[in-house]
Amino acid sequence: MQTPTTPDSKAKITGILAETGRIFASIQATLKGINNPVIVISSATAKEGKSTFTAGLGIVAARNLTGKALLIDCHWHAPTLHTFFGIETKFNLEESIANDNLHEQVVATPYTNLDILPAPTYQEKLETSKNALEIVQRVRNNYALTIIDCAAILSANRHMVDPVAIASEADGLALTVMANQTPRQMVKKAQTMLDVSGARILGLIINQHRNPMAT
Repeated sequence: MQTPTTPDSKAKITGILAETGRIFASIQATLKGINNPVIVISSATAKEGKSTFTAGLGIVAARNLTGKALLIDCHWHAPTLHTFFGIETKFNLEESIANDNLHEQVVATPYTNLDILPAPTYQEKLETSKNALEIVQRVRNNYALTIIDCAAILSANRHMVDPVAIASEADGLALTVMANQTPRQMVKKAQTMLDVSGARILGLIINQHRNPMAT
């Protein structure tokens, strides 16, 4: 297991931890009775704060679980999850799977009981969704909770890891939505795609919500 060599960027996620704690408690109650659950964090469209939420959720989970939590960055073509923890790693996924040493790519974050599997080096011919599912199958039983950061459901990138395919094999998906920005019809379209696939929607995470009555 590798150790991060750059300082972590706690300032990016400190502000969301309190609210994330409440959301985690709700998710935990929903997943009660499931051993080693795997959940996916996605969004209808890009830039809705899902990676920030994923990082915060991982920290909160690690603090509250009996056991360790794992973050997996499956947003392979535009990964950002590693930046919240000051981690820079690159690896060849095909070689790691073939040599059965994927566990060696898992990195300990600066937070106790929280590990991360960063995105692999991009490879044009990589069978992304198939390999991503294999990753989940190989590592899930080693952690009390596995949280997967995926690309947006309605992304235009045809080479992305398909979040719908991943969600259909996971124990649930939380959909992040940017308050007063994400078109309602896009959210409904994403929900329909998830429903058709048989994915379990845990709920909507509203980012940057502001109470209009607040001063």
